[in-house]
Amino acid sequence: RASGELPEVLRSVTPAQATHADEFYDILLLGGSVLHKSWGSVEIELREQLANIGRRNVRIFNLAAPAHTSRDSWLKYAALRNARFDLVIFYHGINEARVNNAPPDVFREDYSHYSWYEAVNTLASYHGTAFLALPYTLRYLAISARHKLGKDQYIPTYVIRKEWLKHGRESRSAASFKQNLSAILDLASQRGDQMLLMSFATYVPENYSREAFNKKQLDYTLHRAPLEWWGMRDHVLTTVAIHNEIVRNFARRYRNVLFVDQANLIPGSGRYFNDPCHFTALASNEFVKNIVTSLGQQQPMSLVQ
Repeated sequence: RASGELPEVLRSVTPAQATHADEFYDILLLGGSVLHKSWGSVEIELREQLANIGRRNVRIFNLAAPAHTSRDSWLKYAALRNARFDLVIFYHGINEARVNNAPPDVFREDYSHYSWYEAVNTLASYHGTAFLALPYTLRYLAISARHKLGKDQYIPTYVIRKEWLKHGRESRSAASFKQNLSAILDLASQRGDQMLLMSFATYVPENYSREAFNKKQLDYTLHRAPLEWWGMRDHVLTTVAIHNEIVRNFARRYRNVLFVDQANLIPGSGRYFNDPCHFTALASNEFVKNIVTSLGQQQPMSLVQ
């Protein structure tokens, strides 16, 4: 995550660009690397398949980013105060498994035990209200100093502590995931933005091991990201399943929220996955086809809980 990347992305989405009051069909993508153009072709597939059914006046605002979680998506969506979208697509599930790899006394529901989130949570309050850079800068410097002095109280940015991996068995992220998604749905309802929720698709072959992955001996197509980036196998898959059930429950509770059960629609095969969650071109095509089918079955409407 490059510092400064997020504000630049947010500045690119203006009310003049994203609004209900024009001829364009504006789509906002909220998710992690699966939706990011560096890790797959979902965005271009979405644009092409919508064009194929005659919807050519589409603008896609892709705020998905590698390693981002539902909390990032909530903060980004909240920061887009005056922008309005015809469709907001939410696709999260696996990245939050990583935040569970911390002792109970270290874990925080706002994920501030992860150094990235302590900074984001603190500085998010300045968005749209800070006219002077000095207070913002001073708080950022204070947070950076705290990270350096108390490294044992944070999940490292790139490598999970081996001694903390055992704690990933507790899916403590579930409460946070539920809260973040609820906040996004409430904002969408207030703004009149149509939401599309999806369960998160994964594939981990029975013979998976890190050694086999490193040697590219599994049936994955490219072997891009090992499962160990997120934690231990059973812990990660259990957490994703819990997050998916939360998504399904929200889809049942909110009227007029579109839902696509990608976890059950994308085949579990190396032809469709480059690793536990990133898609091949074939899977990206199927993933988007499922979205377009859902859009064709229901007319976009405002949210009513």
